[in-house]
Amino acid sequence: MTTKKRMLGVCALAGLLPVTAHAAEPAAREDAPDIVQTADVNVTAQGYEKPTLDTPADAAVYTAEELKKTGAHDVISALKYKNGVHFTQMGPDNQSWITGNAGVNLRGIENGTLVLIDGIPASFNNVSHLDMLTLDTVERVEVVRGGGSVLYGSEAFGGVVNVITKSAYKNAARIAAGDRGQRVYAATFDLGPVGLALSQTRYGETGILSTVQAKTKINGIPTPFVYGFGASRKDHVHLTYKINERTRFSYMYNGKNHSIQSRDEAGNLLQLFSYDDDEHFASVNYHDSNGWTADAFYNVRSISNPDHFVVNPSVVEWEKSIHRHFGTDIKKVWKNDVSTTLVGLSVKRQTYVDQNQKYVTWRDSSSALRPYAKFGPYAMNEYSLLASYDRDLSPVTAAILSMRQDWVKSTAGDYRAFLPQVQVTTRLGRDSAAYASVGKFFRMPNFRNLYYASAVMRPNPNLKPESGWNYEAGYKYDAGKRRFTAAIFHINVSDQIVGVKDGAVTYQTNAASYRNTGVELSYAEERDAHFGWNVGVTVGNPERKYKEGQPWQRALGRYQLTAGVNYENRALTAALNLSYWGDRGYNGTRNEQVTFTHISGNLLSSNLHLAYRFTPNVTGTFDVDNLFNRRDFTNSGVYYTTGRSFLVGVNCAF
Repeated sequence: MTTKKRMLGVCALAGLLPVTAHAAEPAAREDAPDIVQTADVNVTAQGYEKPTLDTPADAAVYTAEELKKTGAHDVISALKYKNGVHFTQMGPDNQSWITGNAGVNLRGIENGTLVLIDGIPASFNNVSHLDMLTLDTVERVEVVRGGGSVLYGSEAFGGVVNVITKSAYKNAARIAAGDRGQRVYAATFDLGPVGLALSQTRYGETGILSTVQAKTKINGIPTPFVYGFGASRKDHVHLTYKINERTRFSYMYNGKNHSIQSRDEAGNLLQLFSYDDDEHFASVNYHDSNGWTADAFYNVRSISNPDHFVVNPSVVEWEKSIHRHFGTDIKKVWKNDVSTTLVGLSVKRQTYVDQNQKYVTWRDSSSALRPYAKFGPYAMNEYSLLASYDRDLSPVTAAILSMRQDWVKSTAGDYRAFLPQVQVTTRLGRDSAAYASVGKFFRMPNFRNLYYASAVMRPNPNLKPESGWNYEAGYKYDAGKRRFTAAIFHINVSDQIVGVKDGAVTYQTNAASYRNTGVELSYAEERDAHFGWNVGVTVGNPERKYKEGQPWQRALGRYQLTAGVNYENRALTAALNLSYWGDRGYNGTRNEQVTFTHISGNLLSSNLHLAYRFTPNVTGTFDVDNLFNRRDFTNSGVYYTTGRSFLVGVNCAF
């Protein structure tokens, strides 16, 4: 059998797999002249192409190749090594309760980071799904820190993460295996105008990963317990079709399956919580040389969460929900020698329905089930107009005036929001610039905030939107091989939605205020063709209080340090990435007071990535995660990190 036939066989086998993860090197986007393949230009911060140096925001562009050097398979696992990205997970494969996904926030605002896929909203109930987006699908990721609601609407008041996907692939395959049950199978295919990516990742059972929790009743006996995670699997499909030079169709499927285990201190299984998540993203994108862009999209997410006690397996608590989000965005950009004008219109609709049967008594193996309950369908219609005027005031200075008007009609009531923003940027030299920005933002309460009910949750359909202001100033230096960015910011939020305990039941209310003042600094340098390095530091003082007159309480963490070293020489690539979070904690509420619980110790994430090109078409990889074998608390404060792990893989192209 020839070498090429062997490679074709491997790729065909990978294509038959149930499908998410890390494949070989796909092709660049050849059909998108309005998307520039460099970190020098971004499209997220202003809604049109603009040099990053002239963008009045702390914006960063990370290519897929840069992100893969972190050793990660998915977007969030790579972004946690980037400065200013606060990352929360429970299990090692980004498992978590309820939402099922790892959390990401910018500027310390929980549920305040909007995730986009190709500029289209991709969050469901304020939950990001970056842990389900394989890096094989990604061309680049644009991260804009600071309020983005004027351009993108609700939820974008901590910042925006825009994942730009590939529109073409090379024929390639990848297979990898490691300890702790890690497996990766992936393939990408070039089918002319159609590009296809298929992948699957697996992670084995973790064992105990939490501190001892409050007691649960097993056959009437109060029993202390701990948490662990069962085997997990993520499946991914991405299909892109170039209809013509102006129009592209994209479809993406993400599937996730894992379980959370409650065990006694001897390790015996007490309760099993299963989690199945299926997500579909379909969109059509149009752009032309006259400045018109239009997107139509349809996203749907379905979740199934059954759980039961081992001693009473016939009584199964369960929940199923379906969340749909669809709509269209239309924008027109006019450019001349001194100004750029953008006008946009969007119409979107969300629907949500939840069905469940919950235990009458929480954490009691003898509990019966409540009667079947159905919540919804609930609906939310969103209509938006936005406008932006970018004008040169001099050869080195420009001002941008932007505004957005939102009208929201929902089952819970009608809302409207007017969001202004003023930004100024000035060149200090050929390679440096300074900027300042002031803007308003808001966030609508999500469906789970408004309507979800269980034995431990009470709905609150009277919630109001959160709102606030972002103030920011910064300096940028970009000399090609050396880049430096500094930003100072202040954010305040009013009517923030928080969970409040009423006995054993929690409900959401507009009770809290939030503020954060901080500094973000980052520096990167390419010393020569072989060696490069980067460092970053974010220091903030996030605080929250329940109501006026009360003292401010700390929130989240106060600082993050990041560092990376890259080396390339002929066939060898090596990279070490570190991210360190310190002085951390998490909030709760008790007796109409915000509480702060300090997380013991700090968190160091580390990864060593090695790649060696054996032939032009075959590359081997070796990754070590948690290189220093630390057992830290994750940023959730309850779960431990897993120990050191390794993964060995082979990429082949044909």
